[in-house]
Amino acid sequence: MNMDLKKKELTNFFCIVYFIWGLFQQIQNTVNIKFKFEESIGQILNVFLLVSMFFLLLLVMKNQNFEVRIWNIISLILFFGLIIYLSKNQNFTFIATYALILMAGNFYFEDILKTFLIFTAIILISTIFLFKLGRIPNAIVVGQYLRVRSSLGFGYYTYSAQLLFYFTLAYLVFRKQKITYVELIILEAANYFIYYSTNTRNPYILSTLFILFVLVDKIFKFKLDILRFKLVKFIILFAFPICFIVLNVLMFWIPKSLFYTLNEALSGRLALNISGLQMWGVKLLGQKIDFEAINVNGMATQYYNFVDSSYFQTLLVSGCLFFIIIMILLIYICNKSIKEHEQYLGIALFLIAIHSMFDPQLLLPWYSPFCLLLGQFFAVHDSSIFEKTIQE
Repeated sequence: MNMDLKKKELTNFFCIVYFIWGLFQQIQNTVNIKFKFEESIGQILNVFLLVSMFFLLLLVMKNQNFEVRIWNIISLILFFGLIIYLSKNQNFTFIATYALILMAGNFYFEDILKTFLIFTAIILISTIFLFKLGRIPNAIVVGQYLRVRSSLGFGYYTYSAQLLFYFTLAYLVFRKQKITYVELIILEAANYFIYYSTNTRNPYILSTLFILFVLVDKIFKFKLDILRFKLVKFIILFAFPICFIVLNVLMFWIPKSLFYTLNEALSGRLALNISGLQMWGVKLLGQKIDFEAINVNGMATQYYNFVDSSYFQTLLVSGCLFFIIIMILLIYICNKSIKEHEQYLGIALFLIAIHSMFDPQLLLPWYSPFCLLLGQFFAVHDSSIFEKTIQE
């Protein structure tokens, strides 16, 4: 019990750090505002996070009386060494991000979800509210296909939809069987409002599918058990590599007429993946890439080359070695969700795998708390994903 109480205290400290850092990252990377000393504050918070994670690692090991799994510590050190090497093509936030991910597996994931839900709700509600009051300017974006979209006070029209997508998944996984009909209605209404305002389809469709599944499950008194089917288990287990393979099929092995139709429906994302591969190629240890996207006037630049796919962006920027490691870690987490019969988590991971085919938020903790599950592989002490927290 004493050890559990200490873990609860350490989890609280981790969540405080995640709250402060995640809240700032959301403001800096998604909201359509700029403020004085923004970059300096960001760097200070990155240092604060790194120092905090180092001391948390020591405290976690002490809490286990230094009886730790040596292989996990070695894996952690080797992987973090790779992160430091790859950071030459990234920025300081990249190192801070993976320090957070590597340590997250040592703490109660339920509390981590709650922390994400709180700071994301703050950003979504306050940004849209201030936008409606005229205190935050709109970012009118004109894409490659000349579709004009409002951003609701965020820096790009898709940002609110992406945040709400991960918020919806996190909320449904967090609430599970405790969810009420009113909560489901509010979630769907919020998703429809964002979809109607921004015309961002992918997150809306995936969120709605999950909400509908939970609704049906609730109607049947949570007796739906899709994990009893071997095919479903297989699909969830290999969801990420399957989606990566499907994406390659869509890019290279379908009839040209169908490719052009899909590419247009996906706002040119398939063609951008191909041009990215042709322009930069895939390196073992990644490369420095400066994507050209939207200019200051909200127009797609003449040489727009931003690769939206999480899979191909990771492959191009961080290299195939890092990409393979991440795929293995994702399979590990999917397998753990199946073994522990966490049905809602398995569905969420499957939807994230689909979403990541066309959007780049897979490994960004200020967008998604689910990438923090990767730290389970490196945890000092093995535990279930939803290990029960101490009731206070």
